[in-house]
Amino acid sequence: MGVDEGLTPIMQRWIVIGVVAMMLLLGGGGFSYRTYKQHRPHPVWVPLPINPELSDVRRDQIINELKEKLSKPELLIQVSRDVDLVKKWHLASDEEGARKIGERLSVKTGDADTPLGKVPAIHIRMEGNRKESAVTGGILMRLMDEVWKILGVNPPSKKDS
Repeated sequence: MGVDEGLTPIMQRWIVIGVVAMMLLLGGGGFSYRTYKQHRPHPVWVPLPINPELSDVRRDQIINELKEKLSKPELLIQVSRDVDLVKKWHLASDEEGARKIGERLSVKTGDADTPLGKVPAIHIRMEGNRKESAVTGGILMRLMDEVWKILGVNPPSKKDS
């Protein structure tokens, strides 16, 4: 028998098929992982620090008032229009956008980090996933304009970019 002069054409084909299959598996796995990461929960919230000496009863009254006024359909429809949810979330109408905002919106108690340490806070929160965090953040910022009006407080000045 002769000297082995390398791989036979059949072996070369199997190696090429194996390399292509491995590349497809790695590419598909990478795409799947990226898609998985984009659909993970990513809530966005704004903590409003409150006076630590405020009674629990008064804090609960403020939270209930905020929930009630922020859940009004007229307000949520206007927010949906202002943020253009029909286009961004491919919805049928602003009423559907308002319904989705209402489902995702919550007002709860929590803590906020301040220069003086942790203080009690009211959290205005929108549920969403990582892929749509920019849109949920925009919705929340628009709702914050209403929160300042409801609380009767002048909004903080916006920083120039």
